[in-house]
Amino acid sequence: MPGPPPKPAEKKRALGNPGKRALPSAKNLVALPQMQPDVPRHLGPEGAAVWRHVMDKAGKWLAETDAPILLLLAEGYDRRAFMLRVLADEGWSVMTDKGYPYKHPLVSPLAELEKQLSSWLSLLGLTPSDRSRLGLAEVKAASTLERLQAKRNK
Repeated sequence: MPGPPPKPAEKKRALGNPGKRALPSAKNLVALPQMQPDVPRHLGPEGAAVWRHVMDKAGKWLAETDAPILLLLAEGYDRRAFMLRVLADEGWSVMTDKGYPYKHPLVSPLAELEKQLSSWLSLLGLTPSDRSRLGLAEVKAASTLERLQAKRNK
């Protein structure tokens, strides 16, 4: 069984390297150019909306090298929307020539596509566990003290 995911080197440096293992040299890091927010013209409305949403929320940490994955993600959302429209029109089950119902042929490809979308989201650091693993951000509930201070400041 695998253990917890490894901490990113940046997080270890911030903590003072508690494990005292050798870390990659920070001077060898390469600054990658930030990704441009331009939406590719061939995307449909769903894909374009996903592209804009991802660039708005995650554009700070996405580099130009992430563009192919984001493009696959956006195109995947276009394909998903198409499949859902077809299923809404034709139904999630179809009848054989003998009158027996079976699932529509698009149901399985839709399930596979949704798994792949989740994988692409993870690669871009867009799921809570991946953001935490990459050391990008954590969602934290306000403590009681923070809530009281905010209430007092109002």
